[in-house]
Amino acid sequence: MDNKQQGFTLITVLILTSMASVVVLNSLRDNLVQERLTGNFQKKINSRLLAEKGVFAEAKLLQQALNADSSLDVDGLIAATGTATGAGLIGDDATYNASITKNAAGELEIASLGERYSGDAKSNLVARFGFKPGKGSELFSNAIVGCEGVSLSASGRIDSYDSSLGDYDPDKAEAAAVIGTVYKDRDVTLSGASTIWGSVHATGSIIFSGSSPIVGSLKANNSIEIDSNFTVSTDPLLPEGFPLDTAVGGDVLSGGDVIWKQGKILGVVRANNDLVFPNNSASTVLVNKNNDGLDVMYGNTLKAPAGLATHLEQDGIPYSDEKFNESPNVELVPFQDPDNFEASKVQCDSIDIENVVNDLIDSTAEDIVVKHSTTTLVVGQPDTRVIYELTPEIAQSKIENPGTYVWESWLGEPPATLNYQIATINEQSNQKVLKSGSFTLNNGILKVTGGDVTLIVNGDFTMTGDSFIDIAVGSSLTLYIAGKVIMNAAEGAISMKHGLTETGKPVFSIYSGFVGADGVDISADSDLYAAIYAPKTDVSVVANGDFSGSIRGKTVTASGRGGIHHDLNLSNVSNGGSGAASAKLVFLGWAYKAPEKSTAEPAEPVI
Repeated sequence: MDNKQQGFTLITVLILTSMASVVVLNSLRDNLVQERLTGNFQKKINSRLLAEKGVFAEAKLLQQALNADSSLDVDGLIAATGTATGAGLIGDDATYNASITKNAAGELEIASLGERYSGDAKSNLVARFGFKPGKGSELFSNAIVGCEGVSLSASGRIDSYDSSLGDYDPDKAEAAAVIGTVYKDRDVTLSGASTIWGSVHATGSIIFSGSSPIVGSLKANNSIEIDSNFTVSTDPLLPEGFPLDTAVGGDVLSGGDVIWKQGKILGVVRANNDLVFPNNSASTVLVNKNNDGLDVMYGNTLKAPAGLATHLEQDGIPYSDEKFNESPNVELVPFQDPDNFEASKVQCDSIDIENVVNDLIDSTAEDIVVKHSTTTLVVGQPDTRVIYELTPEIAQSKIENPGTYVWESWLGEPPATLNYQIATINEQSNQKVLKSGSFTLNNGILKVTGGDVTLIVNGDFTMTGDSFIDIAVGSSLTLYIAGKVIMNAAEGAISMKHGLTETGKPVFSIYSGFVGADGVDISADSDLYAAIYAPKTDVSVVANGDFSGSIRGKTVTASGRGGIHHDLNLSNVSNGGSGAASAKLVFLGWAYKAPEKSTAEPAEPVI
């Protein structure tokens, strides 16, 4: 029996040893797998960190290029930035390579490839940036600015739109037009039948006696007088939810008195001083549509010489009750104090336009007079006409024929040819400009082609009679004028695509350095697009067609049958000045992407 059990212990030990060996081998295999996973994960983390380093390096180059030249657009910024390459601190085999492109949405994309161990580990990282160009915010950011006063008696609608989204369409207009003054204690007078789709801000008083409503708010540092003499608006289109019998769609906020003669108000009334009811017209009704606390607040007294009408109450409590007699502390409209210009929060003329123009003009430049025969010219070809063509590099008279230009001697001496000169404008050097003396279009045709044209006029710019300005698509005309601007082309027109060019220039802009009265006088029956900057002189616009753009003058007077439409896109124009905002990059997000596999080169053919 004992002999039969010999070797059993040995077999048992061998089985246990084998089992232990299997466990140990499995453990070693698991450890090896874990070590390899950990190593691969570390490689991947290294490549991702290297990709991030590449993004940061490229973004730094991008910002340096923008700081060096803030006038660059997206394409110029890409060209000026280049690529970023380098190695990490952990070894020469840890590298990154980053480049920048523009995607379909116009955004900047930085694509960075991080690699470790000669490409064994790769990570692609894409970072998206938005680009906001610099802009001279106060120059054209409002519809109408009269530094020393505004008087409106037009009958067309005053509203806003964005030309970057398309041409003006009354059905898509916005209620974002702002009208205001800059100098201390300067008034805005509103009469006529213009519906104002926007708000009015006066550093002095607001006198509102028009026959059409104001969709937005009224805010004044002195008094506000509301005597709107209408019951139903003449505007066929009003914003949704705007009652037809409304005078003011927003709030009435005064740093002084509110003199409320008649008219329905949808917001609230706030007066730091007195609230005055000269009469008790039944049309004097307040809604307080936003339930913004008390309907009215006044810091001094409520005055109602004829007694307070019963409808002038809130929740059964008349406005004469002491609960309404509390100062609202209306914040004043920022103003420029003529006694202390430098300390003012806002500036009427932030770019010092008089000196800008004086630095640009040429006292020896020749006067230009462009005339066009009232009869059809036939010189070998039908429909021949005399034009004066401006390009960025040259201005010259021509006879326009289909397919050719010939100047005929029987027309006499043509206006002088202008060749470009180099100038610095708004701290931007190497700008091509054309310089002339006074410039007159007397039944003349002015054609602008070839891109952005800047014309410096040492004298008056006059456009009369059957004159015509034709600005080609992709081109613009910028006028810097030392004298007066007189555009009384009743039968003429300006043909152009509205808005800004791809380079950010208004299609037609006027910068007047004239100091004195009546420096800009525009009267036109046709539609006109213009960005007008004339803070040292009076601007008068009689628009029987539609006027689109922006107006800033010492005083502004607007009348006529046409409307005034503020192009909100003009706030993106960069003009320097104290209010100018720098261009900047805005981070939009990022994402890791799988590295693109390189395509293997075809094998060499066997010969």
